[in-house]
Amino acid sequence: MNKRAIYIAHPLGNGPDREENRARAARWVGWFARAFDIAPIADWIVLSGVWGEEHRVLGMDIDRELVARSDELWLCGGKITDGMHDEALWADTWGKPIVDFTDLGPEPPSRLYRPLGRSYMGRPMSAL
Repeated sequence: MNKRAIYIAHPLGNGPDREENRARAARWVGWFARAFDIAPIADWIVLSGVWGEEHRVLGMDIDRELVARSDELWLCGGKITDGMHDEALWADTWGKPIVDFTDLGPEPPSRLYRPLGRSYMGRPMSAL
């Protein structure tokens, strides 16, 4: 078993859409795991279910640690938020490939196919 460990970044927010964003992110994680045979990292889905915005700094510290330990960072969910951009900056600091899937929209595709994705912040695209 040599699956790539991929940190998954997705919009979360602190407004009325937070729970739907968490559910949508979980669907993306499941889709990525099946479509690409990766080991997805998305601790923030679980932590944001038990922590509120008052734990944002601690959550981002944990996320940065996991980004540093991951092989790549993938962006999804239809847009890049400030938090996702911060995670991408951190990944770039560590020289991690960053792949942007946000152009696929807010929901994962209904079929299991391997979209190309595109590089983000000038990072080379992964060999998918």
